[in-house]
Amino acid sequence: MNSYYEFVKNYLGVNECEKSIKYCDIGHTFCISNDTIEGIYWFYETENFIVNIHDFFIKKEMLNSNYANLNKFMSFCSSYIITANGESFNPYQTLSSNSLYILDVDNLDKNYRFLLHANSLYLSVGINFKKQMVDNYLTSIKREKNVSYSDIFLNTNAFITNSIESLAKDILSCKMKSPAANIFFDAKAKEWISIIIDAFLNKKELSISIEDDKALENVANYLDDHYALDVSQEILESISMMSGTKLKKLFKQKYQSSITEYTQRRRVNIAETLILNSSLKIRDISEAVGYSSHSKFSACFKKYKGVYPSEIKKNVKKISSPCKCKEK
Repeated sequence: MNSYYEFVKNYLGVNECEKSIKYCDIGHTFCISNDTIEGIYWFYETENFIVNIHDFFIKKEMLNSNYANLNKFMSFCSSYIITANGESFNPYQTLSSNSLYILDVDNLDKNYRFLLHANSLYLSVGINFKKQMVDNYLTSIKREKNVSYSDIFLNTNAFITNSIESLAKDILSCKMKSPAANIFFDAKAKEWISIIIDAFLNKKELSISIEDDKALENVANYLDDHYALDVSQEILESISMMSGTKLKKLFKQKYQSSITEYTQRRRVNIAETLILNSSLKIRDISEAVGYSSHSKFSACFKKYKGVYPSEIKKNVKKISSPCKCKEK
């Protein structure tokens, strides 16, 4: 098995679709439909990197540990997760919405595995960096700072999620033709690794005291429990025992989002779970998570998930139908 294309074909157990259904047609599209998952794996490969998109509906609990020989094709995987519900182990990472998932392929633990939960969506956009690109961009930093490549990738997650989110969504929506698409993906891969490098070189340790950090966690926990309510700023200031200005600054520093964005993401994630796992109407779900305006809920859902709630509802109803694409 000499090529990544053959690896994917063998790993997924399906042939490539005749043409791309949703994503840029300069890449390869594989449609998967079995008892566990339904969806699309798309990738575009160069000598330096592989761009990929996982777009799946998980039908039942999926525990996977079969990642043998990936280091033949890449050194590091960096993926922005738009939506997911799961975990990876050894090392442990939560696979959840609006998070960056890093896999050190060269040092993958033999007991590595991941779990995706039933009745959930998994949508991610990633760049798999090949050894040549990692060496070209990171060798001098590794030597100068006396760090490993893993240090560079893993110690910047908290600082770059929002920057990578924008890149990921650009890739997700790309419908260019060659050669414009080739130039576009090359630029995005370089920008992605440049963001990682810049964050590492300019990383400032969080200047948050232990006391303030605990107070911020109390605020986040309160928001998690009361996401459907319009919580006043005064209540949050009382919980944290901080001024409004200090609370907003430190909350953004710790969670890489404003309090409003944090609450909106929480509402949207809960709404997505309800759409996937209940028979409630979307209007009722929007009210249940705190939106009196259905249109505002739909717009907010689209902002964070990339699709409208009605699209998810419609797609879930089609899950029982085979993937409508021809294989080569």
